[in-house]
Amino acid sequence: MKFNKFKKVLTVLGAAAVLSSCSAKFLEVEPYGKSKSEDYYQTEDEVELALVAAYDMLSSDQLQGWSSCYVIKNLPSDDVNCGGGNSSDQPQYQELDDFNWHPENAGIRSYYHINYFGVYRANLIISSAPEDGSDLMKRMIAEAKFLRAFYYFELVTAFGDVPLWLVPPVELQEGKARTPKAEVYAQIEKDLLEAAEVLPDKSTFAGTGDAFRANKQAANGLLGKVRVYKGDYAGAITPLEAVIQTEGSEVGLEDDFESLTLQTTEFGIESLFEASFISNGDTWGTTEWNRNAHDNRHIQLSGPRELNEIEGAVPEKEGKLRSGWGFLPPTQVLFNAFEATDGRRDGTVLNAEGLEKYYGQEFVDGWDTEGLVRTKYTSFESETSTEGGANAELNYTTNWRLLRYADVLLLAAEAYYNQGREADARAMLNKLRQRAGGLINYDATVSGQALFDAIVKERRVELAYEGSRFWDLVRWGLANQELSGRGFVAGKHELFPIPLAEIVGNPGINQEDQNPGY
Repeated sequence: MKFNKFKKVLTVLGAAAVLSSCSAKFLEVEPYGKSKSEDYYQTEDEVELALVAAYDMLSSDQLQGWSSCYVIKNLPSDDVNCGGGNSSDQPQYQELDDFNWHPENAGIRSYYHINYFGVYRANLIISSAPEDGSDLMKRMIAEAKFLRAFYYFELVTAFGDVPLWLVPPVELQEGKARTPKAEVYAQIEKDLLEAAEVLPDKSTFAGTGDAFRANKQAANGLLGKVRVYKGDYAGAITPLEAVIQTEGSEVGLEDDFESLTLQTTEFGIESLFEASFISNGDTWGTTEWNRNAHDNRHIQLSGPRELNEIEGAVPEKEGKLRSGWGFLPPTQVLFNAFEATDGRRDGTVLNAEGLEKYYGQEFVDGWDTEGLVRTKYTSFESETSTEGGANAELNYTTNWRLLRYADVLLLAAEAYYNQGREADARAMLNKLRQRAGGLINYDATVSGQALFDAIVKERRVELAYEGSRFWDLVRWGLANQELSGRGFVAGKHELFPIPLAEIVGNPGINQEDQNPGY
């Protein structure tokens, strides 16, 4: 399901957002039709437009060139190589993959900007909309708080201490110093607790054009994730259990792991929150390479660079993979992380034998690959459209799953383990192993360090290509052990550098405020 209204109103809202942020001193004569910020965001229609714009930053993968936050989170892990056409193809991505991180990296700058644009748009609503309005108004404010929490969680995870803006800046040169991470976390938790009190259950939006909206299960799930990431395992259990207790009614596991990142399961029972993409019906002659393109072009970017049909092959599965542009190919260590009988492996990565067996194709190895092909978030024919003469390469509409129920179960397993509840931890892991198929359950012999190792492995294989692996290694203190051979330097690469553009443009931050090592 897609919802074109989600994108079509952005031009209108963009103008409103700009108007609300301009100082009255900017022009001697007020432009005709200008809305004052104190007069805007007062009606349900105005707030609805503002909220659409706040959601829009989730899918701003081409805001500043190729700058997908979702892709950027995957690049530093040992699950993927950068790939591409050659070593200079999309240099911002190549640098992230090689740990050649610096404050002028375009991808890091975009990651920072995209999330702060999201914060800004959410702040316009939270600081201006009437809190004593209708139930719908209260719900939309709660959605804005959820979004602000989500964007700040992205920022604090990647950059550490970050400026905490809770109201939009008034003056162009208004600055703000970096806020201690603990204070940012506290605000994130406050926003999510308040949002969860107001937001409806996930099923409220099911089957409607509002399925993209934040819901109670998403708010509680994200709150649990935030607390696990900050090491508050005891505090994480309550919100995570609030989600788990709705299994079967609001949330659950999809039966088929291989369908998890396909259009057929978008906004399904396992997906708590997504970034939405649509097709514009673009052709090579009409497409634009900027924010006007709302398809998920990074699916094409991440498809294997060259595929050929194998003559005489009788594939076991319907459909084919289309040739893509060769980015984010899998690593052998990811392939090896799966047990040989794990049904999730084929839904994530295939070797040459598997590619021929299932799809009757062969992969022509290219730059920075290890002879493997990803099958998760990749260029399946089913995920794009040629309707009306559209070019398939430009019309992938696959949504990014930003929070899955499987992640909630894995987070609960980690929280239970750290609270000495090992049986409960194993139960969470076993739910996922049972869905995967071909695996035996963890029993009581899997305890202590062995159980922690099982949690590490299960998070890796279940959530591969979903942006978790690198930050998991960092928070567990395992990044140097697992990634030093790829260029990771302890004491430096746990965080991205603060972008030079922020240091230059924010009077509250100077070079001495930069993260260590940059």
